[in-house]
Amino acid sequence: MAAILLLTALGALGTPRAAAASDLCPHRFGAAQRLTDANGAVVAGWSVSGLRSSTDYIPGYAAGGRLWEADATVEALTGTVTPVIPNLYAVSPTGERYQVLWQIASPDGLAPNTLEQGQRSAGKLYFDVTGADPMGVIYTAAGSAPALMWCCNGEMKMSMPMSGGMAMPMAGGPCCDGPQPCPCCAGMCP
Repeated sequence: MAAILLLTALGALGTPRAAAASDLCPHRFGAAQRLTDANGAVVAGWSVSGLRSSTDYIPGYAAGGRLWEADATVEALTGTVTPVIPNLYAVSPTGERYQVLWQIASPDGLAPNTLEQGQRSAGKLYFDVTGADPMGVIYTAAGSAPALMWCCNGEMKMSMPMSGGMAMPMAGGPCCDGPQPCPCCAGMCP
C-alpha cells in the first residue's frame, strides 16, 4: 500500500528530472545517473551495465524470443525510493523496445522493495527480445521520452528526445558530441 501511495504521489508531482553523474559520457553502461522527482524530495540513483544475452532460467516463464539481461543498481540518495522497474526497456539500434520482465519473479532479479535513504538494491533486469538485439537500456518516466539512458557501442539510427532536453543520438557532453558511435561508449559492452 505504501508503494502505491508513493507512486501516486510521484505521479502527481510531475515528470521526474534526470541528472547524470559528473562523467564525461554520462550515458555509458555503468554510469550512475539520478532520477529526481519534481520538487527534489526523492532522488534515486540508478546504474545499468552488462547488457547481454542471458543463459539464466526463469522458472515458469517461456520466452517469446531470446532472453537478455543487464545488471542494475538503485539507491535511495534522498528520501524513500521505490524503484519503478516497469519503466525500464532494452532498446535496439533501430528503436525497438523490449520492456523489462518486471512481473516475473526471479531470485537474481532486481527487487522492487522500498528503500530508505542510503539503502541500495542490486539485481538483474530481464528482457524478452523478439526482434533486433538491443544495444542500450532506457528508463522512461512519463510518456515515451527516456529520462535515463545507458548505451552500448554501435550506431543509434534513431532520434529520440529525452526528458530534460537531451536527445539520442548521444549529445550533451564533450566526449559524446560528434559522429556516432559515441566514443565514450565504444567498447563498453561485453
